[in-house]
Amino acid sequence: MDLVSVIIPIYGVEQYLDRCVRSVVNQSYAHLEIILVDDGSTDRCPAMCDAWANKDSRIQVIHKPNGGLSSARNAGLDMATGEFIAFVDSDDYVEPDYIATMIDAAQKNHADLVMCSVFHEDADGNAIEQTAPVRRKEYAPITDTLRTCSGIDCMRQRGEENGVDNVVAWNKLYRCQLWKDLRYPVGKLHEDEFVTYRIFGRTRTAVLLPERLYHYIERTGSIMHTKYTLQSLDIIEALIGKVRFLLDEGAMDLFPVFFSQLKDSIYKARQLDWSDAQVHKRLKELFRMFRTIPWSSIRYLPFKDQVNYMGTRLCPFLFWGRKTYGEKGAVKGDTQ
Repeated sequence: MDLVSVIIPIYGVEQYLDRCVRSVVNQSYAHLEIILVDDGSTDRCPAMCDAWANKDSRIQVIHKPNGGLSSARNAGLDMATGEFIAFVDSDDYVEPDYIATMIDAAQKNHADLVMCSVFHEDADGNAIEQTAPVRRKEYAPITDTLRTCSGIDCMRQRGEENGVDNVVAWNKLYRCQLWKDLRYPVGKLHEDEFVTYRIFGRTRTAVLLPERLYHYIERTGSIMHTKYTLQSLDIIEALIGKVRFLLDEGAMDLFPVFFSQLKDSIYKARQLDWSDAQVHKRLKELFRMFRTIPWSSIRYLPFKDQVNYMGTRLCPFLFWGRKTYGEKGAVKGDTQ
C-alpha cells in the first residue's frame, strides 16, 4: 500500500482548522503521512496542531516563522516521504474517499497525476454555483466521465474551461517524482501559476475525475479576494513563463489561449497607478521579460493579439497608456 503525504499549510485559520484536519484524519484510505505546517500563525493554530499530533501518530507538525504559502508548502514537500503527495488548504476540507478514489485511479491507470472535481462553497457552506449562475461553467465538474491524457493534453483539452481548478495545488494527487527539484516561488503571489504548468509538463499520464471530492471555501478575506496591489503583478511574470514554456513544448495551439490570459492580466494591472515609481519599476521589469517571448510566435495569434503583442513588445507604456490610463500622470513612450 503506497504512503500518501498530505500537506496542510496553516496560518490564521483556527475557525476552520479542526474541520480540515478531521476530514483528512478520517479518510477511508488510512496509510497517510499528514504534515501540518504552522507558518508562524499568531492565533490558536499552533496549539491546535500539536493537539492533533498527540491524537494521531500519522500527524507531523512543522512550526516555522511566517514565510507565506509557498514557504509553507515547500517545508511540507521537503519533509514528505510518501510515494504520492496531496495538498489541502487549511480552510477547506475533503470528502472521506478523497484519497482512496484518487489513488485507485492513479494505480489503475499508471498515472502521475489525478485531479478531481470540486465543490465551490461560501463560508456558510452554500454551493456558489447555485447563487452565481453567470459563473456556472467555472464551477462545473472538470469532466463528465473519467478521462486520461498527458499533462499537456490535459491543458489542451480543457483550455480556459474550469481554469482555476486546473491551476491550483489542491484537488490533485501527485506522484512524488513530479516534485523533484521543483518548489514554489517564495514571496510571490499567484504561486500556483508559477508551478502547475511545469507539473503538467512532467506528467506522462493524468486522470481527470468527475467526482467532487474537494470542498473549496471562497472566503472574502482570503488572498485571492484582497485588493489589487503591487504584488498582484506577479501573475504577469507567471504567465510570461507559462507561454514561453508552451512554445518550448511545441504546444502552439495552446499559446493563443494563455497569451490571451497574459494580455488580460496586463489590462487588469491598470488598477494601479502606473506613474507610481514602484509600480513603474516593476512593470519595466515585466515588460523586459515579455520581450523574451520570440517574435516568431506572433504568427500563432489572432490579429487583435498580434497588435497587443507588438504594442507590448515595442512601446508598452505608450500602448497600454493609450488603451487604459492616459490622463492621470501616465508615463508615455517609455520603452525600456
